[in-house]
Amino acid sequence: MRNKLLLTFVLLIGAATSAYGIQTDTEWVKFTSPKGLFSLLAPHELTLDTDSQSTNESVTHSRFNDFEGAYGFVIEYFENVTVSDPEKYLEGTRDGIVKAIKGTLLGENKISLDGHPGREITMSITTENGAIVISQTRIYLVGTSMFSVSYVWRKDMDAALATKTGERFFSSIKIKRQE
Repeated sequence: MRNKLLLTFVLLIGAATSAYGIQTDTEWVKFTSPKGLFSLLAPHELTLDTDSQSTNESVTHSRFNDFEGAYGFVIEYFENVTVSDPEKYLEGTRDGIVKAIKGTLLGENKISLDGHPGREITMSITTENGAIVISQTRIYLVGTSMFSVSYVWRKDMDAALATKTGERFFSSIKIKRQE
């Protein structure tokens, strides 16, 4: 499962290093997952990213993304995860992501969303072509599901605009309580 998260970051980094085209002042689109597990706002309709690397038949994985020039968004979720110790699970997920993408952890905070435990990690990543990309990822455990919500932007993007875009994205996330 963590390998799928890492693949997402590799895809994000490649997309985020393309030409600029930023739309933060336009009306964003509300996206609700097909199963109704979450909703959020994004500049465009999120698209389903197909995943053929399933290694655990019991865990269902879905990933949606939107890339806009110098930045991108990804939300993915894993259903039917087994978590005996949420803190260790979140720490292991963080460590796996940072290691696999060869990123530098810039910061981490314990967070929650509607009472569900989570982590926010911020990383710096240097792409193969030398561009520096910043990634902010929020990971939440909700019942038997794990949600990973990421915003990635080029470091040379206007800092105020990058912050405004990230705040708008993250503040819009609603995850359905699972029984």
